[in-house]
Amino acid sequence: MTELASGPGLFLRRAWRNLNRRVSRVWLDMRGPRIEHDMIRLGSEGNGWYAPSDLPEGALCYCIGVGLDASFDFELAARGAEVHAFDPTPLAIDYMARKNEDRVTFHPWGVLDSDSSMRLYFPMNTAHGSHFAEDLHGTGQYHEVPCYRMSTILDRLGHRDRQIHLVKMDIEGSWFAALQDMMASGIYPTFLEVEYDSPAPVWRVSKVARLLESHGYALILRDADNAIYKRVPS
Repeated sequence: MTELASGPGLFLRRAWRNLNRRVSRVWLDMRGPRIEHDMIRLGSEGNGWYAPSDLPEGALCYCIGVGLDASFDFELAARGAEVHAFDPTPLAIDYMARKNEDRVTFHPWGVLDSDSSMRLYFPMNTAHGSHFAEDLHGTGQYHEVPCYRMSTILDRLGHRDRQIHLVKMDIEGSWFAALQDMMASGIYPTFLEVEYDSPAPVWRVSKVARLLESHGYALILRDADNAIYKRVPS
């Protein structure tokens, strides 16, 4: 492990990221929410997300980023949704092998803006479920994982002609590239939920948030770093 990972440099970087997250939260709160919603929280206390209370039977849902808690994914499936979960990290793959029990369809892929492999850096605590697109913990240790564009995933799964009802995206810093590529590809789920984190400087958050707004999305709820959008075409 590098000196940075255990020295004051790591503390300063973490403090700077936390400050950026707080500034981004304030910026989001200034933008919305601007429309009413009827959402319910599903999943565990620490890793829950939101879903519409009137979730249609068979609604196609993509849960991108599993980590070590797929309780939200499982509850969506229990409510009748068709759920596809995605995560290429070794701990998530092992977790799903033990816990999924065929409740959702799991794919060991990442989502990015290109069809390629990607370096994911290990956290200091190797038992931590998250790996990062940037070497945030300064470990210098990484593994390469397969990643695909959302458009490629739709083609691979035969979903090109289906409307995605909900996308939950908890993929650390990769949200920045992935969301821009989704919008450029014309992929507009009805509900789009994203964790702005790792890192989330306000210039990144504001750029993506404005892009989503330009494609008809309205922020309807913010829960810590999680932003929930609904597409409301004009």
